[in-house]
Amino acid sequence: MRNRKIFSLIPNLLTTLALVFGLLSIFNLIKLFPLVDGEFIGIETYFLTEKSLWWSCIFLYIAAFIDFIDGKIARLLNKDSEFGAQYDSLSDLVCFGVAPSLIIYIVYLSQYNNLGIMCVIFYSVCVALRLSRFNSLPSDEKDRVFTGLPSPMAAGLLISVVLIDYKFNLFTSSLVSTFFLVFLPTTGLLMVSNIPFAKKTFLNRMKKFNALIILSIILIAILTHIEIGSFILFYSYLLYAIVKHILVKYKATQKVS
Repeated sequence: MRNRKIFSLIPNLLTTLALVFGLLSIFNLIKLFPLVDGEFIGIETYFLTEKSLWWSCIFLYIAAFIDFIDGKIARLLNKDSEFGAQYDSLSDLVCFGVAPSLIIYIVYLSQYNNLGIMCVIFYSVCVALRLSRFNSLPSDEKDRVFTGLPSPMAAGLLISVVLIDYKFNLFTSSLVSTFFLVFLPTTGLLMVSNIPFAKKTFLNRMKKFNALIILSIILIAILTHIEIGSFILFYSYLLYAIVKHILVKYKATQKVS
């Protein structure tokens, strides 16, 4: 009986751990000045160090990985619950809504003042709407495909660009800032769109041993050079879904005509 109670806590403990990493990602970029004579001095950001920014991004990747496995573990243990689903969504809002948008704002969009704030708020609201819509879907619809870009993948699209920029510095800061000014709300729109995104990959159709080999190769490639590997992973997923959606729409119009 005691073991059953412990097993029932595992999925929610994993969700808590993901939430902790999301919060660490935020606080890793922020240093609070202490009170002086009873007055709060202010907040200083020290995002200009590559190490602090890199770890903030990696914390979100860790949160995304935990978010990926906690649902599978809950189903494996037969411990799915409404509480767990709602708690997971609240954690996702912090980890993949607030945290990445705050990083983007601090590093790139703060120079745009109110316009940058509007982009960040719009993205975060889209994350909340996407999670709310997902929770309201019937169980059979949740199992087929994702309607709209999943929030962990959306955060990955943003964070992978941050890592690429700070690792290789290929473009000017103004160009990257302009990119995020457009791409941040675009990513938000992708989340609330009706574009179907695959929930099951080609690995699900393979034998377990073969899938394990390919998955190991992918993980090794990503971990060897996480900046490039994660960028390829997230943008391949996005490109595949969009191209497939366009082709389906095109074939549908051809049949009608």
